[in-house]
Amino acid sequence: MEIKDGSYEEYAQVAIKLHYEKDERERNLLVDSIKDKEIRRVLDIGCGAGQDMLPFIEKKDAFCVGIDVGEELGRIGNSLADKTGFRERIVFTRSMGEDLPFADESFDVVLCRIAITLMNNQKAIAEVSRILRPGGVFLLKTHSPQFYFGMIKRRFSSLSPRQLAYPIISLAGGTFQLVTGKYPAIEFWKGREVFQTKGTLERELRKHSMEIRRLMPDSNSEAPSYYIVKN
Repeated sequence: MEIKDGSYEEYAQVAIKLHYEKDERERNLLVDSIKDKEIRRVLDIGCGAGQDMLPFIEKKDAFCVGIDVGEELGRIGNSLADKTGFRERIVFTRSMGEDLPFADESFDVVLCRIAITLMNNQKAIAEVSRILRPGGVFLLKTHSPQFYFGMIKRRFSSLSPRQLAYPIISLAGGTFQLVTGKYPAIEFWKGREVFQTKGTLERELRKHSMEIRRLMPDSNSEAPSYYIVKN
């Protein structure tokens, strides 16, 4: 969804509207994927307008926390709370996924839908493990290398070096991590995307007592979606 400067309230309203226009199965895909588990507290990392948390309030009466780095987050959160009537069940705070301001084992479910591609994913995974209770669920959607190859193919006809540079840089960062096992720890990569493969994710998850249990129904070759459990 394209966002123009000064229009975050409109963005939140449109995001919520689109959320409720989905059919029930698609709208509740995340919450319905978690069977036979008590869900009291949910964290959404890189929450945007926060619409992915709504089904957890509606179906599980969970308390939800959304974090993002955008300065406009407070306005987005207030708009969402007012539009949905869930002011007592949802809060927002500015924070980075690599340094979560929450106590150990304080959440039952963590959502992160694509946002991890913009973070130091190794630090973010360690933080998710820290704040997730044993048996808790991490619903992660990320970008694979195919996403950036597809972006190059789509942008190639423009012959614009700037348009082509972004996916090439993202592929370079992901390849560096794949080969070395380390996130590219230089300032140049801050805020730029880095892909993850299933193998690199499994390697990091094992370090922090987490494992991929299955692919989610919204998974595809460019944007895999994982159901991850903390042991």
